[in-house]
Amino acid sequence: MITSSIVIQKKASIIWAILTDKNQFKQWYFDIPDFALEKGLTFHFYEPGGKNKFLHECTILEIIPNKKLVHTWTHPTFSQGVTTVSWLLQENEGLTTVSLHHEGIENLHDAGPEFARENYQTGWDQILSNLKKFANEKD
Repeated sequence: MITSSIVIQKKASIIWAILTDKNQFKQWYFDIPDFALEKGLTFHFYEPGGKNKFLHECTILEIIPNKKLVHTWTHPTFSQGVTTVSWLLQENEGLTTVSLHHEGIENLHDAGPEFARENYQTGWDQILSNLKKFANEKD
């Protein structure tokens, strides 16, 4: 499992909105036009830059507002493997710890070296850094 965490000096409700509003998260995460916060919904997106090499297909599994969002994470054009991403928020006195857990990376063993665990770790660390920067720029 890959785990990455950050602490942001914002309330969990603000971070939740940043994580679940496609107009906000496209500024720091991915542009996902078919995203809606609905259990069972499947959404799709490609990596930034317009090359559209890596299709991501995800299905929302669990929603606990201001606390937890869980979805699958797959690359159907490269692998039959399914992984799970969990976003966890924990607020304490106006500070919110955002923890990300990506489980099942080994299920993508057939996808090739671009899908190695260390590449995901680097990517998630950068994404959480982007999230923190974006959140800190908000009033």
